[in-house]
Amino acid sequence: MKSIYIKFSFLILMAFSSCDKALEEEPQNKLKPETISDYVELLNYGYPTTKDYGTIVALDYYVEMMTDDQDIRYLNTDRGEYPLHPFTFESTHEHNSMFNGYDQAWKNLYKAIYYANVVVDNVEDANGNAAAIAYTKGEAMALRAFSYFKLINLYAAPYNESTASIDLGVPLKLDPTVKSESYTRNSVQEIYDQINADLEMGIQLMTNNDQRITSKFKLTPVSANLLASRVALYQKKYEDVISYADRTISLNNNLFDISNNSMEFAQTRWGYGQGVHYFNDANDNVLFKYGSNEMYYYVHIPGALAISDDLISLYEPGDLRLYYFTYVKGSLGRVYFKFRPFPNRLGEPTRGFRVEEAFLNRAEAYALLGQPDNALEDLNTIRKTKFDASFILESDYYKYSTTTYDTQEKVVQVVKDERRRELFGEFHRWYDLRRYGMPEITHTYDNETYTLSENDPRYILQIPQIELDYNPSMQRNPR
Repeated sequence: MKSIYIKFSFLILMAFSSCDKALEEEPQNKLKPETISDYVELLNYGYPTTKDYGTIVALDYYVEMMTDDQDIRYLNTDRGEYPLHPFTFESTHEHNSMFNGYDQAWKNLYKAIYYANVVVDNVEDANGNAAAIAYTKGEAMALRAFSYFKLINLYAAPYNESTASIDLGVPLKLDPTVKSESYTRNSVQEIYDQINADLEMGIQLMTNNDQRITSKFKLTPVSANLLASRVALYQKKYEDVISYADRTISLNNNLFDISNNSMEFAQTRWGYGQGVHYFNDANDNVLFKYGSNEMYYYVHIPGALAISDDLISLYEPGDLRLYYFTYVKGSLGRVYFKFRPFPNRLGEPTRGFRVEEAFLNRAEAYALLGQPDNALEDLNTIRKTKFDASFILESDYYKYSTTTYDTQEKVVQVVKDERRRELFGEFHRWYDLRRYGMPEITHTYDNETYTLSENDPRYILQIPQIELDYNPSMQRNPR
């Protein structure tokens, strides 16, 4: 085994709590894993975690608040001004009023990459079943791809084939050893090349050595294929999107069916989470989940964020999704979407992968490749499970057809709208807007209008200040 010693205990997170410079500090108090069980446990630290809501700038929430899906109807300043800074498009996401303004996402993602690197480099020397060893290596590669995918879409320009080789990405670190050096940024193309290489090999290893993992807090061959379809969509590799989505759907084609709910009942009970949570373990369509409502006390309780009127207008009569997942805060208006406020308001995961995304990814690829019938068929498959089946006498009233959507432009737009309706509140919209060309967004608060211009530099978050201070070779993003 290589001479790399790894911290391996529950105290791992405590040891990291004082680590401010993610790329240059190696864990202390290290033990050496030997068995495959050791490595499986170690790899748990390669998964995304949710910190206590009062200690971090939660970037998933931050960028969601910058989108056109959100509107501030009310702001309880006793809870702080956290929602106001992203909503008004501040030039920095490390604002002092937001938990001391410290962006820990960069550090935490590189910490996850460190553990994935350790497993990839060393697990083949472990004692244990050969298939389990190969599977764990594949899982580590898929996890590394996931972390780099998050990093590149927070801190770098969206993928553009013509400029990706010169666009600044993030540092690429595959070696688990830690060296005292100043890191520079690899190109966007180099990062995506690594993401794709890791996913291709990771999926192959997991598929060929499937361990039949049932936990929805673990990546599996199915969820890794869905991740690969999302990566391909962001790169505009539409044939690959279809291929990976096909694999996902062939392994699991279950959708979350709420069509047996009454529209009349839903409208009278708007917002009280009467049904099953959309990321419930029992839901067969849920492939992978993580995170929680860690910003509940700063976003949900004061009723700061409402669904924008623009988004509400997209929901059609009979569409249960608007009512099934929303919560009305008294006279303050509609609040955050897709969380069940009671019970377990903090414990329910709010991020993950669902089978619906595979259909939406594939539909978008079909639409952009000029295959409208296939695109609309995928949308109709989803819509059948989201509309009140008895709302209108015509049983197929929810269906789209090429008679109405008779141009490619119309089909592409309706696919985007359906994606917005289905995935709202699951932290997709910001990244979708980036790949749609970074359009202008306008927000209004307290009679003031705030604008994020088309192609605005603020569509790319700044590298954390502590990283810029420590690494003089690290280039800033433009402002």
